[in-house]
Amino acid sequence: MHRQIVAAGLLATAAATPAFAASDTFNRTTLGSDWVTVAGSTYIVNSAYAGSDSSQANFIPAKKDNEASVLVRLNGTGLQFGEIVIGNAFIKIQSQNGTGTFDHAGFKSTQFISGTFFPLTGLPAVSTARLTARLIGTVATMEIDTNLDGWPEKTYTHDFGMAHGSGIGLRTYGPVRMDNLRTNKAVAATVAPADNHVDLAR
Repeated sequence: MHRQIVAAGLLATAAATPAFAASDTFNRTTLGSDWVTVAGSTYIVNSAYAGSDSSQANFIPAKKDNEASVLVRLNGTGLQFGEIVIGNAFIKIQSQNGTGTFDHAGFKSTQFISGTFFPLTGLPAVSTARLTARLIGTVATMEIDTNLDGWPEKTYTHDFGMAHGSGIGLRTYGPVRMDNLRTNKAVAATVAPADNHVDLAR
């Protein structure tokens, strides 16, 4: 279950992603030495990151980062998701409705101590979106930008109740593609909740 907090206020500048520490456009034929595959098989298809079901690769230049942003593109109508991994936390957007558009999202922990999986509501039906995730302390934030204008249409937060470390990876299921990765070292900031913010209770 989740509760929605609606409050007046603008999404603060701190929530907009600053200059990124590392990036990858995947405009080549192989992942290369900046990536270490830790589960399944990972590879590049048509200048985008891809992998076998439940595959994961970690981005070595971002081993100290705690924020990432990546374009997630669905292919077809089967079950598929694109997931940003931060330390031991997993933040994903998923399609399981059979129409080839994003309809669910989730936060989970490798320790399985805390997590939540929920339907996406109030968003347009799209097959491509930019997913941004950050983890500061015990709190993870997910931003979903469906029109790719640089500002999220929806922001979700989840408190894991414990720290999950740093380092950025990507995880896939199904024929989803991920592209134009950017990573950063995010810092805590006090911001007023925006009217598109959903706080997911533990």
